[in-house]
Amino acid sequence: YKAAEHEKETAEINSALRQIGQATEKFFESLDKATSDPEVRASTKQAARSFGTALGGTLREVGEELDKALRQKTTSPTK
Repeated sequence: YKAAEHEKETAEINSALRQIGQATEKFFESLDKATSDPEVRASTKQAARSFGTALGGTLREVGEELDKALRQKTTSPTK
C-alpha cells in the first residue's frame, strides 16, 4: 500500500514539474515571437535557453530530493 502511495505522490510531483517546464517554455516562446528587433531577439533567445537550462537542473534536483524524502518516508519504521 505504501509503495503505491509513494508512486502516486512521485507521479503527481513529476507531472507538476513537467507542467512548470512546459509553461516556462511557452512563456519564452511568446516573448521571442513578440520581439521584432533581431539583436534583441537573439539575446532574448539566449536568455531563455540559459534560464531553461538552469530551471531544468533545479527541477531535476528538487525531484531527486523529493523522491529521496518520499522513499525515506515509506521505508521508515512506523511507531
